[in-house]
Amino acid sequence: TGAQFLKVGVGARPLAMGGAFSALADDANAINWNPGALGTIQKQNATLSYNSLFQDQNQGFMGYVRPMGENKGTFGVGLNYLTVSKIEKRAGDTETADGTFSNQNFAMILSYGKSGLAEGLSLGGNLKYIREVLDAYKGNAVAIDFGALYNTRVENLTLGGSLQNLGTKIGPDPLPLTAKGGAAYKMLDKKLVLASDIDWMMIDRRLYWDLGSEFWLNRALAMRAGYQFGRGADSLGSNLVGFGFGLGVWV
Repeated sequence: TGAQFLKVGVGARPLAMGGAFSALADDANAINWNPGALGTIQKQNATLSYNSLFQDQNQGFMGYVRPMGENKGTFGVGLNYLTVSKIEKRAGDTETADGTFSNQNFAMILSYGKSGLAEGLSLGGNLKYIREVLDAYKGNAVAIDFGALYNTRVENLTLGGSLQNLGTKIGPDPLPLTAKGGAAYKMLDKKLVLASDIDWMMIDRRLYWDLGSEFWLNRALAMRAGYQFGRGADSLGSNLVGFGFGLGVWV
């Protein structure tokens, strides 16, 4: 597929939980993971994350969401980007490079979500403008995401799901169409959250199973851990591939 950077997860909290976040998307990271959860967000908030990846790849995400008042829903904006700079360029098989070029990828996102459409149900979506630049090659695409979050009749149990990157081709390649769904359950007076997701990469025909947890030691400090099964098939060369861990501090 094209626009491979859209497969890279964003946000310290979701990544620490192994990507099991579609049913727990209660902050601005919902823009990326499940826009259907936007309608349940009650206060404006923002998120900013940065990843230093292999081979000089730099990836980041910025998002902001704002509830518009009672029964008006929640709007959000986001920017997802990945850049690689100073790639050596050669016209022939020479030891010295003729020059350098860069690879730039970004997606601008406009989001909206609303709850109350049915009892316990919140729906939302994203509109994306995607652009890739690789030396002289330039490609553009437009895509949409759909998402839903459902508060079940079982207390503290939520279900979530989303369909992502449904849109035009970028150059000759389709976008990485992805279906994601899962559940999250809060216990111990909501101090502990257990979550699980299934990710289906439709074009690549890859299936991943995410397990994640979050435990609040007190009102200010949280510990998170998760694992994404199926990454072993990606041959990335490490037994720790798929494992996530993190700490969160509430200020």
